[in-house]
Amino acid sequence: MFYNNFDNVYGEDRYGMVGKTGDGFREDRLLKIPCYRCHQAPLVIAERNWVDTNNDDSQRYQIVVSCTHCGAVDQFIVNDGREKQIGRLQHAHIRPSEHNLA
Repeated sequence: MFYNNFDNVYGEDRYGMVGKTGDGFREDRLLKIPCYRCHQAPLVIAERNWVDTNNDDSQRYQIVVSCTHCGAVDQFIVNDGREKQIGRLQHAHIRPSEHNLA
């Protein structure tokens, strides 16, 4: 049996995974991107779901966003095939970046 020491490491997601993350797409953060339905910003990150592991051992995540005005739901993939590769929003067809985070 072994023990993981997570002293001086911050953050914990809803599955209990502790540690620093490689991107800023966290739940309850705002994206300064307009909604595909009502064309108003911002979108709020509602969920961050683990999908699988890429060939370069990076973790692929599905990010689900919701409009703060009309409630429309959209999604995109972070680490899409390799680390730091971000997919487009499924309905809005915009590629988010960490510069869009509020």
